[in-house]
Amino acid sequence: MPNPLIAHVEIPSTNLNQSEEFFKKVFGWEFKPFGNGYLLFNNHQGIMVGLRKAEQVLKGDCTVFHVNVDSIEQTIEKVKSAGGHIKTGKTTIPAMGWYAVIYDPDGNSIGLYQKS
Repeated sequence: MPNPLIAHVEIPSTNLNQSEEFFKKVFGWEFKPFGNGYLLFNNHQGIMVGLRKAEQVLKGDCTVFHVNVDSIEQTIEKVKSAGGHIKTGKTTIPAMGWYAVIYDPDGNSIGLYQKS
């Protein structure tokens, strides 16, 4: 049976350096160059995130993935200080936890998930 977990997420970026710094500050992801116009984060546990150089990013027109966090409030503060914005604040998911949706500096939507 195939593993249903996400193995790789690719995020378009108009400024790779800015995006790399944003995700490092917010989630602690360390990217490495991986070909021309591409940076890759690999935790070597089946999760990879790629930053792909793009001429433009259409706000909200992207895949949304949710990142597990210990505290949505603390992560939202990191997002704000790193140059991102809040799309949807902390919202309850009954009997499961909470979620929020943020924008990175290019306007990509990224979900946050905190288990209750």
